[in-house]
Amino acid sequence: MNEDRRKLRDEVYSQMMLAQARLSKDANTQMGAVLVSGDGRVLSTGYNGAPKGFDDSTVPYTREKQKLAYDLLDADSGELISHHEFEANKYPFMVHAEINALHYAHGKVPPGSKLYVIGFPCERCALEIALSGVSEIFVAKDDYDPNSSLNNCRDTAYYMFAQADILVTICGKRMRPVISKCR
Repeated sequence: MNEDRRKLRDEVYSQMMLAQARLSKDANTQMGAVLVSGDGRVLSTGYNGAPKGFDDSTVPYTREKQKLAYDLLDADSGELISHHEFEANKYPFMVHAEINALHYAHGKVPPGSKLYVIGFPCERCALEIALSGVSEIFVAKDDYDPNSSLNNCRDTAYYMFAQADILVTICGKRMRPVISKCR
């Protein structure tokens, strides 16, 4: 594919990814992802949010802890066994945009597929991407902070991408991570 055509596709799919992010109910972070086949067909999309089937009105969508409650009922009689209250924020409940896009592809990721994401994937997402068969990941926003505690996460993700021979494009710069020896 010629360079102009590739740049046009990257621009179009980036706009789709940003539109997907707007669907997220997360009050602090809205992320989107678009999975595209090597020949340019959109295979699936995703945004960060609670898993399909969860009741959105009962899931926290902020970083601040909220009080949540559940009851354990006897499965046969329906009688209350115990009542439980606890605090949690959004983090245990959120499925990242990348994982949702891969999930909604139903395991059908043909060779040469490209995943468009807003920010650099976390370790959990990087592992799912490496397992999926994606050939390239396109990251629209480089939010790298050398003072952040997430640097190890980025290094681990790059290492996983190297293991799976996944190209990484960040803000238009294409890179191929490769495994090397420690110096």
